[in-house]
Amino acid sequence: MPSHLFKKSSCFFFAIIFLMCTPAHAKAAEPLEPVTLLSTTYLPEITGDFDHFAVDLRRNHLFVSAEVHHSVEMFDLKTGVHLQSISGFKTPHSVAFAPEKDELLVADGGDSALILLSGDDFHRIDRVQLIDGSATGKGDSPDAAYYDAANHLYYIGNGGVSANLPDSEISVFSVDQGKLIDKISISGNNVESMGIDHIHHRLYVNIRDKQQIGVVDLLTKKVIATWTALGLQKNTALAVDEKNERIFVAGRNPGIFYVFDKNGKVVKQKPCANINDDMTWDPVLKRVYVSGTQGLSIFHQDSPDTYTSIADIPTNGGKTSFYVPQVKQFYVVHPKTDVDIAGLLVYRVNP
Repeated sequence: MPSHLFKKSSCFFFAIIFLMCTPAHAKAAEPLEPVTLLSTTYLPEITGDFDHFAVDLRRNHLFVSAEVHHSVEMFDLKTGVHLQSISGFKTPHSVAFAPEKDELLVADGGDSALILLSGDDFHRIDRVQLIDGSATGKGDSPDAAYYDAANHLYYIGNGGVSANLPDSEISVFSVDQGKLIDKISISGNNVESMGIDHIHHRLYVNIRDKQQIGVVDLLTKKVIATWTALGLQKNTALAVDEKNERIFVAGRNPGIFYVFDKNGKVVKQKPCANINDDMTWDPVLKRVYVSGTQGLSIFHQDSPDTYTSIADIPTNGGKTSFYVPQVKQFYVVHPKTDVDIAGLLVYRVNP
């Protein structure tokens, strides 16, 4: 037989054998989960709740505040290895990193102040007095904050019930100027998560005691509207899709994920992790991540008004989380419980 015919016959023979040996029920590999757990870093010495995250990309440092431990914990961004416990705080809540000044910003509720630390060796650069909650006998303000990296402004929610006051304010700190430059009055005693739409000059803020979302005009620094929704309770986590003018809000008890349009109309709502504290919108993969004590709920934005639940993942009670798209990793920190010690969970984000 000519060699070329032999080769064709052989190929045909082996193809038949492969098909005969392949089970009829075989199917394509299952798609990857949206996230994959890479590592867990245990923190046996830390008790009590954690709050929010920040990142120093230049040094590959990840920070998270440990409220009861009176510290900010630092990890290697890529591996999750614990590097240092930064002490000297009373009740640290929100944190942010300002690379333009190489400063770590810590909203310390117990000290009623914004603390500025050097990003190099973490020595204290400054202490900026905010509403003095200690004078009213409570002293756990400020709490929630939002860093506007584009404009180098830190919006800090303070006052309200944590300072034994009927209303709140959002203090505006300029990193460039190193001082408070403005304030936004909020009619409500419990300011929670915030988000900014730079395109339309809006800041959105959860006013939890009133079950409202406040809409702030950033040009006038005034609340121009308040929204609510049927069944909305203890609205805590919030994120903003600027391009589509959609505002994502999560309530507690029950955990419900709401999508508002630019006029405050609810266009979608779905169950999500309860006792949530953080939310992230990823405009590249079109995903919303909601973390709560019941786990991590992940939704895919099919269209601005349509969302599919694509995962519900247990997180050992971790309610605060953070996504760093530059390394495609997602982080959740959970406190010590009856069944586990405290720990940092590091996930890879899958496309």
